[in-house]
Amino acid sequence: MNKKNIGSLNAIRKQMQITQLIFIFFITVLLSGGGAFISISSAEKDFSQNLQNTSSLITRLYNFTKGFSQEELCAYMDSIVNELSGVDVISIVDINLNRLYHTHHELINTKYDGNIPDFEKHSSGYYTEDDIGPSGPQRRIYSAVYDNGKYAGFIMTIRLNSSMTSVILRILVLFLIVTLTAIILELVILSLTSKKITKEFLSFTEDFEGTKILVDSMRANNHDFTNKLHVIMGLIQIGEYEKAVSYIQNISMIQKETISRVMNSIENPSFAALIVGKIARACECDVRFILQDGICFKSDDIEVPSEALVTITGNLIDNALDEMNYNAENYEKEKSLVFGVYTKPGKLLITVKDTGRGIPLDVQDKIFENGFSTKGSGRGIGLFHTKQLIESLGGKISFETEEGKGTCFIVALEK
Repeated sequence: MNKKNIGSLNAIRKQMQITQLIFIFFITVLLSGGGAFISISSAEKDFSQNLQNTSSLITRLYNFTKGFSQEELCAYMDSIVNELSGVDVISIVDINLNRLYHTHHELINTKYDGNIPDFEKHSSGYYTEDDIGPSGPQRRIYSAVYDNGKYAGFIMTIRLNSSMTSVILRILVLFLIVTLTAIILELVILSLTSKKITKEFLSFTEDFEGTKILVDSMRANNHDFTNKLHVIMGLIQIGEYEKAVSYIQNISMIQKETISRVMNSIENPSFAALIVGKIARACECDVRFILQDGICFKSDDIEVPSEALVTITGNLIDNALDEMNYNAENYEKEKSLVFGVYTKPGKLLITVKDTGRGIPLDVQDKIFENGFSTKGSGRGIGLFHTKQLIESLGGKISFETEEGKGTCFIVALEK
């Protein structure tokens, strides 16, 4: 697969991941925000209901304090405040607006100067009100106190807004922690899923690339087959029937042995298909394609993406074929390309040797530069990108050359 297509596929994968991240973040925040809103609303209702229940309990308990001295009443109500976590302040005011008791003892026996409850409008004998008192913003429950059926004052059961704020903050912090935890877990799951999808996607693209290479190989073989067919037809037309039969048997055996050797030596289907295709193209270019003895590529030895193998090897072979076909009319010696690939556990070696002109000494330091070429403008991209791809995999590319005899490129990868 060419770099443009690979780049496009990578861009699509990245865009999909970004979209998934945005979707996950939005949904998580939306659900958590909705949950926090419902919890805070519920806490508000519970806050008022608990305060109302507590006020009713305190009013009933106060009825047992008739005859208590000031000190006894103070000690008794202090114990109630300490036991009831949902109450911050209790204030008992008599009919003359004197504070008989207050959680803040310095206010006991002082004059109450706040809002006077109107129980005529609230026949139930209690009601709720938000106000500001000596302790700050608060929610109050006014409860009427009666003595022998006569109105004798009221009790204020108070919960400070700061207490409610602390409850809301705890809820928000809890939901924030839950939200962050959920996002982290979702990101982990997304990462694992993305890796699996990416692996399957790459497998698919590799299979697709292998199919494309096979098609190209078939086209090259078809062209080569046409040329051979012309030879056979010519031999038949001139009456050389035995030579035609011998030629057919010879090319069939060579073709079969070559393909069999490649497929048996190289386990990666896409990589093997590339080599078969390049052998056919070399034949078209009148170049003898030689497989070195002992070539071997085992996928278990080293993990290298098929698209990387295809790109690196394809570029090096194409460069070699182009070199030997450059100014072909003046090319006098035999054109041959020797290809080798070897793997060991954690190691890969690829060699591509041609019988071209060799690389002149004055340009040897420039051949891997972007845009440099000895073949005219618009060339010089292949080796630059090939070197970048090899180095991105942790490998190295080098060459040995001799002017007038040829060049050998060597790719070494170790993981």
